[in-house]
Amino acid sequence: MLLKKLMLCSVLVSSLLLSGCTGMSFTVDGLLGAPKLTEEQSEIHETLIEAVGGNVTLKYPRNGQNRSAFVIADIDSEPTEEALVFYEYNSGSGVDDGIRINLLDKDENGKWFSVRELAGAGNEVDRVIISQMGDNNKYNVLVGYQPVSGGECTLEIYSYIDGDLKRVGGENGSENYSVLDTLDINYDGYREIVTIQKQNNADNGMVYAKASLLDIVGGELVKTEGIDMCSNVTSYANTCTGLLNNEHEAIFIDGVNADGNLQTEVVYYRYSSLQNPMAQRSQKLLPMCTRPQGYYSTDVDSDGIVEIPSTRPMTGYEKAVSEEMVYMTTWNIYEDFYELTEKYHGYYSISNGYFFAFPNRWNDDVTVKRDPETKELVFYRFDEDINNSNSEIMRIAVVNRKDSQAFINDGYRLIADKGQLDYMVKLPVDKREQLILTIDEVRNNFYIVD
Repeated sequence: MLLKKLMLCSVLVSSLLLSGCTGMSFTVDGLLGAPKLTEEQSEIHETLIEAVGGNVTLKYPRNGQNRSAFVIADIDSEPTEEALVFYEYNSGSGVDDGIRINLLDKDENGKWFSVRELAGAGNEVDRVIISQMGDNNKYNVLVGYQPVSGGECTLEIYSYIDGDLKRVGGENGSENYSVLDTLDINYDGYREIVTIQKQNNADNGMVYAKASLLDIVGGELVKTEGIDMCSNVTSYANTCTGLLNNEHEAIFIDGVNADGNLQTEVVYYRYSSLQNPMAQRSQKLLPMCTRPQGYYSTDVDSDGIVEIPSTRPMTGYEKAVSEEMVYMTTWNIYEDFYELTEKYHGYYSISNGYFFAFPNRWNDDVTVKRDPETKELVFYRFDEDINNSNSEIMRIAVVNRKDSQAFINDGYRLIADKGQLDYMVKLPVDKREQLILTIDEVRNNFYIVD
């Protein structure tokens, strides 16, 4: 058996309090050096320095898909792209003057020039979203800002109109949020803004959260809908958007409850209003989607429909202590009428980013253990006791591509790959055990989870 070392990137997930922004954070603070600029980014940076001076520090969004201090996109429906740069001034006085945004465009000779500088609404950039939305379906730039002192983030929206970058709604065009995303939630052909905001009950002083639907109407930011979120959530750890079923697009929000476990809420649009079935039928649905932290909702099989995980002890681990617990993960879909339906169940490796769905003939006759020498995941036929289950039927190794050939020489076969990682499986040569799968069955039941 080969001995190996796995070189995997670790993902740091931070859950922020209900009064703060949600999501997985990233910052260049603490890195060995700032990300290397591309040639185009270098040209933009030089133009910025010429316009505002050299004493600036680039600021990188901490969440969302746009993680660069340079956001290059077409925001005015013209042939050329524009650039937004996020930075702060180094005044040397110790006073933080906050974020600045600079819009740059190209002249007729293709040379970058600075159009406008605006002051942002915070000290860090939470996320940047470029989206066509509103009653005129124009491009808008959504920027979420994080305050240094904590608390909810602030959303401001900008439009590039008549050669100028303007804030939608003027001075009254900002909204606070703990969760922010955009999607065509009411399937009208335009993208809407969905936020979750902290609310204060004036009667009892209690803090609760509410999901709202925001839109841009006549150049103003309008809040048109709202629905309560579950009251037992203390923080939001992760969100994703996708199909609820084949009909409704939804936002899936994984929150941390008072017991420190994850639970999922689903916000979608039906009957001319927002719906949150988990809050509306919490006693029925929340126990079905509550699990340990780290098990986030996602589209496991890339069919567009988001699955919600739940967990139970893997066969043989029913009496295991928490440090030794291994879970069977079930991926559920919310179809309708307050029902969660199982789609897959099997073993989910959070650290290695894959899920293996148990075929029907395995039922509870198969369990898993980790090889103490190689750290590989090994599947065994369950023989009444986990310690006595030693009939190996499959093992999965996650290896750096440069080491893959050595595993192939040892009888492993490639079943999937991502980046520089190869996912390998080794099946027993003796096929008399009926629980042993074919290589096609293995590949059909193996999913890389982003």
